[in-house]
Amino acid sequence: MNIGPIKLSAPTLQAPMEAITDAPFRALIRARGGCGLTCTEFIHSAHVTPRNPLAARVLRRAEDEQPIAFQIYGREPTLMAAAAAACEARGADIIDLNLGCPSKQVTGGRAGAALMREPERATQIFEAVMGAIKAPMTVKMRLGWDEETRNAVEIARRAEAAGAAAVTVHARTRQQLYRGEADWGAVAEVRAAIQIPLIINGDILTTGDARAALSASGADGVMVGRGLVRDPWILRQIADDLAGRAPTSPSLEARHGALLGLLRGFLEGAPTEGVAVGRMKKHIGYLTHIPWGAQLRDDLLHARTAEAIFERLTSYFEALEDAGLSQAFERRWPR
Repeated sequence: MNIGPIKLSAPTLQAPMEAITDAPFRALIRARGGCGLTCTEFIHSAHVTPRNPLAARVLRRAEDEQPIAFQIYGREPTLMAAAAAACEARGADIIDLNLGCPSKQVTGGRAGAALMREPERATQIFEAVMGAIKAPMTVKMRLGWDEETRNAVEIARRAEAAGAAAVTVHARTRQQLYRGEADWGAVAEVRAAIQIPLIINGDILTTGDARAALSASGADGVMVGRGLVRDPWILRQIADDLAGRAPTSPSLEARHGALLGLLRGFLEGAPTEGVAVGRMKKHIGYLTHIPWGAQLRDDLLHARTAEAIFERLTSYFEALEDAGLSQAFERRWPR
């Protein structure tokens, strides 16, 4: 699929996630293959300034990382336009606008998903950003603020009219947060209302989920967030499945190497070992519900050094192999 002039190698996109989708994590996902587009963590438009250390960290990209979207949020059209232009100057291939974040920290400032309650303000932002950049603009949203105000169709139409190259819909309302099940079928109304590419997001954890979400919504591509924290190979598996290839089944050794490589990436990019260890602890979710996984997670959460994490991971994977449980991960995520 294409987003404006940007051709994606596969209709599989990595969702932006705060404190998760930093440069080392995105490198991990790209190395697995099958990812058509990576995306940074979101950043407030007011923080996208030349000397802001947060912007330097969040908007850091590898030279070979392309295509990549930079996601920004805020509610002031002028600031959003300036931030979009600055992101383009930093090397963003696509500028993504966040109208989907449900957190109180973001919506309390009337940004993120709160903008779905203000279609006119959202339109002002779309138009201001489009007037400031040459790169494609995309918009990520939810079905609406709550069940009574499902207005994704209206917001998507406004985005398209302003010049957006694609929209992504997380198939829940803001009030649902991440509870309940994503309503993929409801996104079909957005598909019928717009001509630009549509990407479906929410509860896509397996290749079967991806096919079901695409079928129910009529979307052109899938975006995966929490599923990648559970299994960094899921985009590769979805891309293979959609292309008619047998999905990849990584070995236990490959999974071990991926975790160690992620930690090394944090150590290289973090200002201190403590920061690197803290970030690593956010990426151990995919050890849940496997043999001795709860104990391993507890051990890693209490580790204070990178060496302790390296040693514990190595002993754990060796124990799995010795016990003949090398297929535990594959049983955890059925295709």
